[in-house]
Amino acid sequence: MNERLRILQRQPRRISITLSFHVHDELLKRSEEEGRSMSNLCAFLLEDALRHSNGALPAAMGNGTVHANNELRPRPRSPF
Repeated sequence: MNERLRILQRQPRRISITLSFHVHDELLKRSEEEGRSMSNLCAFLLEDALRHSNGALPAAMGNGTVHANNELRPRPRSPF
């Protein structure tokens, strides 16, 4: 496989989902509390859930950082 194709396959992917009013409202509140976008919060929560369900995701992947006790914490947001 050529290098360009390999790089293109690693690009983030977008999806659309439909949420109940209550789930959307809770996600919105949490994203505001954490100072992050709804999209970033949802990606973090999905990656964290996958990582804890079967360990399929590498620890270094995604929107968080893994600490000494293997706890995934959100990466601090840049003020820019």
